[in-house]
Amino acid sequence: MFDCSFNLFLSVFLILGSVWLAGRFFLKEQVVYIPDGKRRHAWKSIKLLNRSCFCSICEILMSSNGVFCENCGVCSDNGCVRKADVEFRCKELRIRSRADDGKESRHLWVRGNLPLASECCVCAEDVDQISEPGLYGQRCAWCQRTAHDKCFSEVSSTLCDFGEFKSMIFPPKCILASRTKGAPKVHLTGIIPPEWKDQWRPLIVVANSKSGSSGSPEVVAQMRGILHPLQVFELESHGPQEALQWAIHAAPATCRILVAGGDGTVDWVLNTILQMNVDPLPEVAILPLGTGNDLSRVLGWGAEGPDTFNPIQYLRKIQQARAVKLDRWLMEIDAHHHIRFPVPRFHQRRSVFVYNYFSVGVDALVTLNFHKARESSLYVFSSRFINKALYLCFGTHQVMQQDCVDLEKKVELYLDDVKIDLPELQSIVVLNIDSWGAGVKLWEMSKDSPTHGGIMREAHSISDGVLEVFGVVSSFHIAQLQVGLSKPVRLGQARSVRFRINGTVPVQADGEPWMQAACDVKINHCGQATMLQNVGAGAE
Repeated sequence: MFDCSFNLFLSVFLILGSVWLAGRFFLKEQVVYIPDGKRRHAWKSIKLLNRSCFCSICEILMSSNGVFCENCGVCSDNGCVRKADVEFRCKELRIRSRADDGKESRHLWVRGNLPLASECCVCAEDVDQISEPGLYGQRCAWCQRTAHDKCFSEVSSTLCDFGEFKSMIFPPKCILASRTKGAPKVHLTGIIPPEWKDQWRPLIVVANSKSGSSGSPEVVAQMRGILHPLQVFELESHGPQEALQWAIHAAPATCRILVAGGDGTVDWVLNTILQMNVDPLPEVAILPLGTGNDLSRVLGWGAEGPDTFNPIQYLRKIQQARAVKLDRWLMEIDAHHHIRFPVPRFHQRRSVFVYNYFSVGVDALVTLNFHKARESSLYVFSSRFINKALYLCFGTHQVMQQDCVDLEKKVELYLDDVKIDLPELQSIVVLNIDSWGAGVKLWEMSKDSPTHGGIMREAHSISDGVLEVFGVVSSFHIAQLQVGLSKPVRLGQARSVRFRINGTVPVQADGEPWMQAACDVKINHCGQATMLQNVGAGAE
């Protein structure tokens, strides 16, 4: 009797404890802390601007030693930082009293260090430094309008309308925040749409500092100078949940999200949008900073980020981009573990969402070896060139030491529940987009090839609910595909794909690899994400 009562008490205690912990975690994820009103300048190295600037205090020329405020653009040499903090205002992050501000906002003028080819908003002529070098001209840190010193008096006291990109900006007067009694920080409580709410589609920037090219600090710094600093986020140890809270608060406006990173970062953001049930569904654009960038290639954002990032040009591309649907696939992995009597067998299920591709075999092994090398303490330098060199080394190694031979004996493939007789292969690739292995277009390359076993139609789309399945013969075959000297083995198309894996093999989903023990893998359609396609790049 005592044992039964104790067990009941223990069960209730554990359940209540779990509910309490889940509630604490949920509330933590829902709260977005923001700086309390005005703040000091956010200084960053002048090297991120890739150009020389003049100190806003002493007006000396700075080529590499010095700092600039990533929010407003004020520049300072190292000896003038404290004085600059006192003399110059920075962007106001939120306006506490809307009554004092009315319906309009004021310019925040910053003198000198104008972007190249700046045009005066008064006389429409170039604001050139036509005399000796120094600080010339004025620029508003919000609307980005520029003016000659001689013309500045005509616009200095005018109101700011946030300029060309006002449809993308969270105006400070629209951000509501409060401090809960006993809480140490101010937190976001709501967002009021601006007067131009019919055209308002605010942009949230999410940048991953761990992506292959390590270009995110420059992107973050320059985007904060154009947009509201609080709508630009850096992903380090934390996920994109905080960024997406802004999209939830902005409803019913549809937000756009710029993901600066690789395919894995894009997946991370898309999965979090799904988990948080963000409504309306955000439209996602890509700034490719990864190594492969296959989804970015398909959507017209390019194979890699620009050598010199121009935020104005990229924001214009996002403004002109069109929304497209991208199929989402749910991959369920049922691993079978055999243990001794009395329990002969149990199942362990893992679920993964796939947007680009899933593969089994040698290509996944090369990716896995690369990921292990990148996570090593010996991996000091991070660049796209070094990453590609590592991929080449591991791929060449598999030409000599073939670890995935006889894959067709370890794997059974079913397309729409029809078993496919596999030829000799070292890799099987299931595609949702026609880009794999850093730009190899398997569907396009194999249009004139016969289909082995399955059925292939004469169409491909990222939103038709159909997957394309191909085979790769060897690591050397991958190298041939990447230079266009061979074609993949066409295995078929299907609305559902199933694998029975009888042994341990390397696998990867959207470039994230692991070693998979014996299991059943089922891939089925699971809704769609909304992406932005760059219409000016001849995207597919």
